[in-house]
Amino acid sequence: MPDEEIEDAFAKRVKVDGEVIVLESPAAYSSRVSSKFRSTSYDLVQASIVGVITGLSVALFKLSIEAIREFCYDQAFLSQTRFALATIPAFGGLMVGILLLLGSFPAGLRGTVMEVDKDSVSPAKELIAQVKGQLSFIRKSVAAVFTLGTGCSLGPEGPCVEIGMSVARSCIDLKPRIVSRRTTWNRLLLSCGAAAGVAAGFNAPIAGVFFALEIMQNAFYSVQEENRSKGLPLENGSYEAGTLLSTTATITPVLLASVLSALVAKVLLGNHLVLVLTEYSLKTPLVELPLYLLLGGVSGCVAFIFSRLAKLSQSFFDGKLGADGVRHAIQRVPSSFKPVIGGLACGIVGLWFPQILFFGYETLNSLLSNNSLPTSLALSLLIVKMLTTAFSAGSGLVGGTFAPSLFLGAMTGAAFHNVACVILNIFSAYAGVTTIFDLADVPAYAMVGAASVLAALFRAPLTASLLLFELTRDYDVILPLMASAGIGSVIGDMLDSKFERVQERRRRDQDSVSWGDLADRGDS
Repeated sequence: MPDEEIEDAFAKRVKVDGEVIVLESPAAYSSRVSSKFRSTSYDLVQASIVGVITGLSVALFKLSIEAIREFCYDQAFLSQTRFALATIPAFGGLMVGILLLLGSFPAGLRGTVMEVDKDSVSPAKELIAQVKGQLSFIRKSVAAVFTLGTGCSLGPEGPCVEIGMSVARSCIDLKPRIVSRRTTWNRLLLSCGAAAGVAAGFNAPIAGVFFALEIMQNAFYSVQEENRSKGLPLENGSYEAGTLLSTTATITPVLLASVLSALVAKVLLGNHLVLVLTEYSLKTPLVELPLYLLLGGVSGCVAFIFSRLAKLSQSFFDGKLGADGVRHAIQRVPSSFKPVIGGLACGIVGLWFPQILFFGYETLNSLLSNNSLPTSLALSLLIVKMLTTAFSAGSGLVGGTFAPSLFLGAMTGAAFHNVACVILNIFSAYAGVTTIFDLADVPAYAMVGAASVLAALFRAPLTASLLLFELTRDYDVILPLMASAGIGSVIGDMLDSKFERVQERRRRDQDSVSWGDLADRGDS
């Protein structure tokens, strides 16, 4: 029996053997539950606002790209000469350069996480500074519109992610400053914005959630480790790896933001499917599994080469690569003129390879319609797209790597399929049989290759697998696709780790290419 009971409106204190034990009273329990409900409701409302505004913004962004595209390529006088067509991407570069004259563009995905973390442990910014930050991001979005609308070899989904994160950042600035665990909530809201951007950009809400689970979590962990290594202040109780989106209370806002963003974008843009899959045969997936795994390894190598080319392109335009004369010449070129060079290069190459202009979804859909490409053309497009994408981004044009990575993977898969067919025919003729086994059609290998390159570049096999599943709405190929994406991610990571040891360069988790923003320079 307790020695003594002391009860008030909020707690009961029981004294047993001289030790006071505090028991929660019904009034205190009710107050705690009510406070938690208000806090959760407030969080869900903010996540909903991020989702809705992101959906609206992404829809406006895509409609603006289409308007620029129609204006530039539907003019009669531009279609009369090849020279005029080649200068259209250069015009996009010119507009990007003009916007650069007003100031540098804000950081990309990883850089935004670093800035928000820094703000979380700093005094509140003045309203003028917050407005300037948002105006700077609007300039970057407009630059992306001109980059993508004029046909430069980059993708729109990376900027869509940044749109979502910018919306989330605005909500962070508006949130009352006296809150507990501010770093954790700020990062959660950034995850809501990123998921909403992917959901609206691809019309793929499930992939948006997995993007937050994989890529955003990796970014948070990378930034936290870098801040810790630099001895920067970290808020008490701040995020630790693997815990941010591990509970219902934290994953629900991300789910809500992703779904609302996709629904709002669908209302404004229609039920747009980025990729359209027709019927194809997939008769022996288990027998072909070694081929899919081999394709995953090849895709990992492709992603690694692309990442290195992108970094070399950045170094070239920064005047850090090449002969002394070339470096000095590039250093004398104004930063505002370099995007014109990148755009002109895209326009000239596009005269011979028009498939590399814009996002490349038309060519991907052709493959998914079971229209095979000659091996030589598939390999040529793979190499040219890789070079023009790296050159475009290195010059300062604004865009992402989602769409280019899907294009590179699809070309890799198509070429791999053709080579596999030739080898199987040779073995069949040698064995004196009609066929050893039935090889799947081109769409299967194109999808597997696309997912594998995306997974290897972003180190996100689940996101890549779910994204291709949502884009194509096809379940048959999901198992070999997941296996290949996993292998591609591992191979890409192994190659990158070996390269880092040899070259003594920055860790891959600090490489802006891996976060989808090739033009993101600075410390990220």
